[in-house]
Amino acid sequence: MKAWVVERQKKIEEHPLVLKNLPVPEPGEHEIRVKVTHCGICRTDLHIAEGDIPLSKVPIVPGHEIVGIVDSLGTHANRFSVGDRVGVSWLNSTCGTCKYCLRGDENYCPSIKRTGYDVDGGFAEYVLVHEDYAFDLRNVSLSSENLAPIMCPGITGHYAFRISGIENGERLGMLGFGPTAYYILRVAKSMGMEVYISTRSPEHKKIAKKYGADWVGNIAQEDFPHKVDAFIYFPATGKLVERALANTVPAATLVLGAVTMSPIYIENYTANLWGRTVKTIYQVRRDYGAEFIKLADKLNLDIEKEIVSFEDVPNAMVRLKQGKIKGMVQVIKF
Repeated sequence: MKAWVVERQKKIEEHPLVLKNLPVPEPGEHEIRVKVTHCGICRTDLHIAEGDIPLSKVPIVPGHEIVGIVDSLGTHANRFSVGDRVGVSWLNSTCGTCKYCLRGDENYCPSIKRTGYDVDGGFAEYVLVHEDYAFDLRNVSLSSENLAPIMCPGITGHYAFRISGIENGERLGMLGFGPTAYYILRVAKSMGMEVYISTRSPEHKKIAKKYGADWVGNIAQEDFPHKVDAFIYFPATGKLVERALANTVPAATLVLGAVTMSPIYIENYTANLWGRTVKTIYQVRRDYGAEFIKLADKLNLDIEKEIVSFEDVPNAMVRLKQGKIKGMVQVIKF
């Protein structure tokens, strides 16, 4: 099979992705093999290729926003049939027996296997996943092009939204307006919430206003109109965390959604941190993922996207780094 492989991390402009012909993988006992039809390109893939995140497996095929068709079944795999449409996310498998898995916190499992990081991912014609960790898309009406990005920014955003504790009638603030924040905005507005967006990008400001944000600005320069009950924060810039906290009410929850972040300093504990709860997103979970897929289907959520050919993946990732993509996400179409 054809696959884009990272063998040595380097700047994306130096083309760390190498096109290889690899053997078609055979599914293990409880695995399914998926013929990839669509795969979103995530900024995490860029971090893996460039070396911001150390490699877990060398070489590695990136890609964890996957939609495809079940092509082959392991000897004891019986959840799906050949020909079924499924989704594959960052979460490829866990042990199922540790204290984290048993209490519902599978994302903390020390034996977690992550698609496109610990095991080969969707920048290839075929991918393997444990059958229990594939998302069932058989009765989902959304197109595969719209489902692919839901496999990461969609379900990650829903995870952040859920652990923020935000409730109907409350105010939500967000800093950074990429695809993850976009999905949260769409859901929050469907629930009648007031949403404030902070972003520097003129284009993202337009999109946020288009989809119903009640206020759009830049909290590095000005405060929200009102303090918010929950705040979801995406940039890797730690210096603005206190500005985010300063725009929340006491008892608010701040969710940090970045994978890495520069140092965080809280200078005024009493005014800006006292009484607040700070949480982080760690991996993803199947329950929140399945919940969001149903919600996205009900709301018929689409997203502005750039369709990428398989051959153009390296150049597409350069455009991603430069902020020159057409739309909010990129989706490889096989």
